[in-house]
Amino acid sequence: METARAWRGVRTAGVVGGLALAAALAWGSLATAADSTPLTYEGASTIGSKIMPEAAKLFTAKTGIAFGSIGTAGAGAGFKAVVAGKVSLGGLASEPGADEKAQLTDIQVIGYDVMGVFVHPQNPVKTLSMDQLKGIFSGQVTNWKQVGGADMPITVYSEKLAGGRATVKAFKAMVLGETPYGPVKELDDATDCVADVAKDPGGVTASSMSFAVPGVVAVPVGGAKPEAKAVQSGAYPLKRPLSLIAKQPGKEVKAFFAFMLTPPAQAVVAKSFVPAK
Repeated sequence: METARAWRGVRTAGVVGGLALAAALAWGSLATAADSTPLTYEGASTIGSKIMPEAAKLFTAKTGIAFGSIGTAGAGAGFKAVVAGKVSLGGLASEPGADEKAQLTDIQVIGYDVMGVFVHPQNPVKTLSMDQLKGIFSGQVTNWKQVGGADMPITVYSEKLAGGRATVKAFKAMVLGETPYGPVKELDDATDCVADVAKDPGGVTASSMSFAVPGVVAVPVGGAKPEAKAVQSGAYPLKRPLSLIAKQPGKEVKAFFAFMLTPPAQAVVAKSFVPAK
């Protein structure tokens, strides 16, 4: 769809010069001899599937430091694995809470994920307010006619609410607040939710714009489209930081964190997300 193509075409400027130079010096000064144990990642699937594979290859080519497994089990699983010392680094796709920050020593924002509210192309709704989104996802609004659409029941698709997924956590924080989710059709992964909405004229799901596919449309929120310029200006409200996390990392992990703020790595981030600034 047009929205998906437009989003994939978004390219924003790299990190400001001073930050890029400092990061380049930090990772560039590392010796090229690789540690005997490859680095490993577990965490947010947005980072694990859209950023880490290419970024890890670039990093290894520059430093000789190898990467092993790159998992996509979700932010909750990644956080637990990092704290337990089971992986070198993890990834979060939402603002870490106070409890999470207290258990980590390093948190590096590498970009911002924009969340889209996806509906079927036949859905005539042109925009939704934050209050309307809250009503839909809390179950208080059950028919599209209540928000200016057709007389058609609403089916909300979501990743498993108790699965520790960052999308569920971030959307609740941004839209629902203390209000719980209403009835939803729970699926294993965000891509499954988007795929089902593409087949369901009454369906809706909230997911990363990086998972947009032909057959769904991202509805503007508050009249603003989920595009980089609207995100950067604050007009589009649904965004979340993408962060790498570690607990007492070694020099190789620190080097990778610094590398992720250099122009080559930020260019990888910009292919699917809004890079850090």
